[in-house]
Amino acid sequence: MMAVSPTDPVHALTRFAFLAGAPPDALNRFVARARWIDAKPNETVVEFGDATTDVFFVVQGSVRVFMRTADGEHTQILGDFVAGDFVGEMSAIDDAPRSARVEALVRTRLCVVSAAAFLDFAFAARSVGLYLMRLLTARIRGQNERLLEHTVLPTRLRVAAELFRLSRPRPDGTCIVSPPPTHEELAARVGARRETVSRELSALTRAGLLRRTRSAFVLDNPAALRAAVEVELDLPTGW
Repeated sequence: MMAVSPTDPVHALTRFAFLAGAPPDALNRFVARARWIDAKPNETVVEFGDATTDVFFVVQGSVRVFMRTADGEHTQILGDFVAGDFVGEMSAIDDAPRSARVEALVRTRLCVVSAAAFLDFAFAARSVGLYLMRLLTARIRGQNERLLEHTVLPTRLRVAAELFRLSRPRPDGTCIVSPPPTHEELAARVGARRETVSRELSALTRAGLLRRTRSAFVLDNPAALRAAVEVELDLPTGW
C-alpha cells in the first residue's frame, strides 16, 4: 500500500455520517492524526490475526471483509463496504487481534486513524457516540440474521436471501443484482460449496423465480421468494 496526501482531507471526509455533528475542533484533530493510503485491487489491507488496531475509512473504491471458521479451513464473505463506510472498529474498541481479513476490490483510497484517535472522536459529541452505537447494533443484527439463516434455511433459500440483500428494486416490481456475483462469491457469502450454489441457482431459474442475463441476476417474482424465506424462518410478513 502506498501513502498519499489528499489535497483537501476535510472535504474528502464530509461524506461520512460518523463524522457529522462533531465540534469543528474535534474534526480538525481527527484529520490531523489521520494518514492516507491507496490499495490496489485484491490487495490485503488487514489480515486475520493482525495485532493492529487502526480504523479504515473508505474514501474512494470499495473493500470486502472476510470471516473464517475457528479451524481456519473456511472463509466466508461478511460484506462489501464502499465510500462512506469504515471498517476495523472492533479491534479499536476491544484491542483484540483482527478477526477478519479486509481486501480492496478495486483501487481504493483509505483514511486510516489509530484506535486512540478514533475513540477520542467517538467521545467528542453525544451524536457521534450514538451513531457508533447504532452502527454496531445494526451490524450485530445483520450477523444474527445471517446466523439464523445459516442454521434454519436450506441452501436454496440462503441464496435467495443473499440475492435480496444484494439487489435493488425496479419500477416493474422485479429486483436486479448487477453486476451479478460469481457462483464462487455467492458460495462464500452463504457458506456453501460452489457446485451446490450453481445447482440451486439453476433450480430457481427453472422455477421461474430467477432470470440470468449477461449483466445481471433478475428476481422476477421477489414476493414469492420473500414469502418462502419468511415461512421457513417463521418471520412476520414484510421483513
